[in-house]
Amino acid sequence: MSLHKIWTNVLALVIIGTSAHAAPFDGLYAPESGYADWSCNPEEIGMGGGAVAVRDGYLYGVESECELVNPTNVRGMNAVLYDAICTGEGEEYSYRVMMMRQDTGIYLVQDGFVSDWRNCQ
Repeated sequence: MSLHKIWTNVLALVIIGTSAHAAPFDGLYAPESGYADWSCNPEEIGMGGGAVAVRDGYLYGVESECELVNPTNVRGMNAVLYDAICTGEGEEYSYRVMMMRQDTGIYLVQDGFVSDWRNCQ
């Protein structure tokens, strides 16, 4: 096997390994509350009334961006708990968030709060 093929295989494994943490939840969403009023246009991610998303280890909310780190599978559930390290509106903050797949999208569970994000079609 040539050195080029070896490095190509190693690079592919690294990419697969690093993107797998949030990959089960990657997608474009609109919050269930007021779903009809939200845009699913990928160019409007993070804007008020625009889409929200999970992509490449980041959660994109309204005017906020959070890196999802320290993924922990939740035993007995199709869910993953993350530490979210965020920036938004000039502030930095962090919190814990659990993501769980459901039939029409994902649930985001925080301490005392649940968001229902629906898949954009």
